[in-house]
Amino acid sequence: MKLVAYLKLPLSAVRLWFEAKETSYSFKEKLHIFKTLFVLRVKEIGDRKNHIISQHIFGFQVHAYDYTTLLFLFREIFLSKDYYFGSNQNQERIIDCGANIGMSIFFHKYFHPQAEIIAFEPNPSAFELLQLNIQANKLTGVTCIQKAVSENEEPITFFVNDDKGSLLSSVRSDRGGNKAIKIETTLLSKFLQEPISLLKIDVEGAEWLILNDLKANAGKLEHVEHVILEYHHKINGESSKLCSFLSYFEQCGFEYNIRTHYQNQGDFQDLIIHFYR
Repeated sequence: MKLVAYLKLPLSAVRLWFEAKETSYSFKEKLHIFKTLFVLRVKEIGDRKNHIISQHIFGFQVHAYDYTTLLFLFREIFLSKDYYFGSNQNQERIIDCGANIGMSIFFHKYFHPQAEIIAFEPNPSAFELLQLNIQANKLTGVTCIQKAVSENEEPITFFVNDDKGSLLSSVRSDRGGNKAIKIETTLLSKFLQEPISLLKIDVEGAEWLILNDLKANAGKLEHVEHVILEYHHKINGESSKLCSFLSYFEQCGFEYNIRTHYQNQGDFQDLIIHFYR
């Protein structure tokens, strides 16, 4: 199978170039994206799981547990640019809820090198690499906290996967892995005491817990300029409740855009919602 995959590399290279070409980056950046995609694809073919690997990406040395995950995160964050936000500030303040191994932090530091970032990541395996990535690249202005943001500060059950490279982890068993652990939690509202340029949230279905905290501590969002979050719509076919989620942000004075797609009626959807003022 690996031999067949290697033989298909020339065709893959063509597809990857068109993928890079369709991004909104400069030509020089598109060349780097193509090179990165191709190198990661080659390394992915012969990859082994659950060992630390690394790859040079946009000036950062990014560590991960496998090339498949790294390739996915590179596409999801750098190519999509879902977490890009316009800012006229000299030093942005960013809160990243669900930082995983830190790809979103690299993305923010690429566009905003002076940004101050607070990153939350409760998964022990992901947090290990998050710290490694921050230290190995000597990133300044980044604070990493191994806690989940929730509606209270009591320990909570968190579901992870035995595969360290898996992105399946959540306080919800239907969005996490098959292994239950206890983790510490904190309140997001405690960190919204001063102006925040961007609040990024990707917490695999726990966004409602964060909303409960924000509702209980009203007025905290008035310090936030942008909120970009991944909303998990109709997990396991549950009833739609997006309207009530959006209404709170509307009450707080936000406008918003939504990006998503689906194939069949009733499908589960990951919605990217960008709230802005």
